[in-house]
Amino acid sequence: MIVNTLCSTHAEILRRGSLPDRDQTSKTADPWPTIYALGARKTATCLESAKRFSLALERFRAEGKARLDEEMRDEKRRLLKFSYSVVEASMPIEQVRRAFASAGFIGKAPPEEECEAEMLIAGVKLALKNAHPIVAMRAMTAYLGYSVFDDTEHWILERFGERRGESEELIIPGDLPDLLLGREASPGAISQAARIAGPQLVSACLAGCPKEAITYVLSLICTPVGAILMEGEIRSARNRLSSEELSDAQNAFLELLASIGGDSRPQPGEEGQWSPEIDRSLVVDVSNLILELDEHLLKTVLSALDPKLLASLMQAMEPMAHDRLLSTIAPGRSRKVLDALERAVPLSNIELTRSAQIFAQRVLSEIAPKTKPFGKSLSLPARIRQVLSSILSRE
Repeated sequence: MIVNTLCSTHAEILRRGSLPDRDQTSKTADPWPTIYALGARKTATCLESAKRFSLALERFRAEGKARLDEEMRDEKRRLLKFSYSVVEASMPIEQVRRAFASAGFIGKAPPEEECEAEMLIAGVKLALKNAHPIVAMRAMTAYLGYSVFDDTEHWILERFGERRGESEELIIPGDLPDLLLGREASPGAISQAARIAGPQLVSACLAGCPKEAITYVLSLICTPVGAILMEGEIRSARNRLSSEELSDAQNAFLELLASIGGDSRPQPGEEGQWSPEIDRSLVVDVSNLILELDEHLLKTVLSALDPKLLASLMQAMEPMAHDRLLSTIAPGRSRKVLDALERAVPLSNIELTRSAQIFAQRVLSEIAPKTKPFGKSLSLPARIRQVLSSILSRE
């Protein structure tokens, strides 16, 4: 969702033919700049706006519209005040962009001058979808470049991690809590089953488990920020669902775990095979390559790859990269890839590296001209060249 929001905006900018000058882009401090190519001062201003909007959204979700009225009264900046008013009015999402344009915030200046408004439009749309403030914050900071996006994680953990573990546990007797507490399933199988099940089923089945079991599963399937979001979903499931529904969710997850062969104790010496410690640098490289490639090039490469290879590649990606990969290929192929992922077993780092290298080689074969003059290097963006080199140089 975050990636699609950002990529759709960037595509619109490219259609308008307003790409910033390359020399200007090279002067930015961010080694992974976005198409807006903002300076340090403008980036800091936009980041502060994103933080204020996210915190206001958190208070609005907790206290209702009265709190948002108070935020609007206290807010000095016209753009933020207008953003709050759109959320308070529960405006239809398809009318949000038109509202910002009518108010004069977009459509009259170069793209780099409208970055803050575009960022807040993304945040407002997510707020109107009742998305968590963390999701809105991640979507907005994606407009400010990868460095800002990554650096914001500490602020999110500090601000939104306060409620972690504060709710009372609810234990539904059953086989799943015993299986998780007894470590009777391999970590790799649990991680794969959770990915296939999706957040709604996972949160429902964990809502009836002890805190120790929840912490264990979240350590396998979530980043620290993702764990905060998932714990919020678990609290919501406890409030929404009956004990019978939570028990049904546990049984459904157990059946899914059994279908991929993950419901038995690991054999002696097998623990290392299922180690959840995937090579994080490989995951970062593959994810960045998926996110950085031109849409047409990415679609061409993905359409030529076997669904089984794509499924193995997805085991070495961040969720953001999953989103872009699946939204790039045709719906029919997406189903085939997800079916292959469901049938796949967790791969070792060596196997994941091999899949990543095959993908990188296909990318190079598409980029390289059919007849390249001898001794002349390929014309590649520096960041893509760096990622390809990192993947292909692995042993």
